[in-house]
Amino acid sequence: MSQKTSGWIMKQTWEDLLFLHWSVNRSWLQSMLPPQLEVDTFDGKAWIGIVPFEMTHIRFRGLPPVPFASRLLELNVRTYVKYGEKRGVYFFSLDASHRAGVSIARNLFHLPYFRAKMGKKREGNQISFWSSRTHKNANKADYHIIYEPVGEAYETTKGNLDYWLTERDRLFIVREHNVYQGKIKHHKWPLQQVDVAVLRDTLSQTYNYHESFITHFSRSVTTYLWPFEKLTKTPGSPIE
Repeated sequence: MSQKTSGWIMKQTWEDLLFLHWSVNRSWLQSMLPPQLEVDTFDGKAWIGIVPFEMTHIRFRGLPPVPFASRLLELNVRTYVKYGEKRGVYFFSLDASHRAGVSIARNLFHLPYFRAKMGKKREGNQISFWSSRTHKNANKADYHIIYEPVGEAYETTKGNLDYWLTERDRLFIVREHNVYQGKIKHHKWPLQQVDVAVLRDTLSQTYNYHESFITHFSRSVTTYLWPFEKLTKTPGSPIE
């Protein structure tokens, strides 16, 4: 990772991560976004992704990992957007298995996290990952997927679709009509091809899902997260 990591506030390791993406109509996707953000496209196509993974070694800067809160499972639905010349990720939802982690993310970072009952099981290289949303007053969403990486790991090349879908260094949220960015740094994803079987899915129905999807797998990457910055007013001001 060429960028300096000074100033980060949280460190995490993401493990057994699957990217499952499908293309969608650009105009439809724009209607799903806050008006402050613009759909980002690759060769004219807009994309939505579902990303299940395990998060471990979670800690805030200057503090040791908390034993009962240093790992969780997560399942997010995301897309790719622009704010001016800045490109990043926008999350429609993030389901997680840890009640306190969900509460912190919703209240401190204002991200759309939801509590869920989740599980992960590995048999050899095959991973079974399942989730059932339990968050009060939230839409129900169940997801069960089996995936198995195949072939050797490789690094993405800038200009290719797999690089465009995976190598993002910021996320956006919109709160009270203001746009905020949160920067994320990590080494380039070590990606592998992956065989996938979706066994149950009531999560993606809202997002024009179709089975012509593309997939990538990454075994592990360590990430650093920075405080959110407000972009619509004074850059560098902390999230309110």
